[in-house]
Amino acid sequence: MPRTLKASDRRDARRRGIAPMAEINIIPLVDVMLVLLIIVMATAAFVRDSELGLKLPQAKTGSSTQSNTRDLTVGITRAGALYVDGQLISEDALAAAMRARLASNPNVRVAIKGDSDVPYQRVIKVMDLARAAGLSSVSLGTRQPETPAPSR
Repeated sequence: MPRTLKASDRRDARRRGIAPMAEINIIPLVDVMLVLLIIVMATAAFVRDSELGLKLPQAKTGSSTQSNTRDLTVGITRAGALYVDGQLISEDALAAAMRARLASNPNVRVAIKGDSDVPYQRVIKVMDLARAAGLSSVSLGTRQPETPAPSR
């Protein structure tokens, strides 16, 4: 059975420097939380595209460009729904969002990422909205074709 200390014994223990530690050290907790925050921020851009479930069309000559957080990414799903930076939006709100982004950053670029089954007219409509809003740098998102594994 553990021995319980009387109040006088506890005072003597504190005087001798062997008192139990009554403080919680939160520095390791802060370190872990900062690392988790960095991981979440780094993966947020990748999750945003994959959560829409877009199957981008294939292109052998597509080039990868560095995506900037200030760039405007417009996703068009197979059903024709529009998403701006992962958020569902209407056509009218899309035009307003494009104008607002252009007002805050005159060098903003638009990346249109449409599912491979989206009608061509829907993509042209989004491009027209971007040009009407004053955005001249418009790109289309593609993916590299899958290459079959070489057979032996």
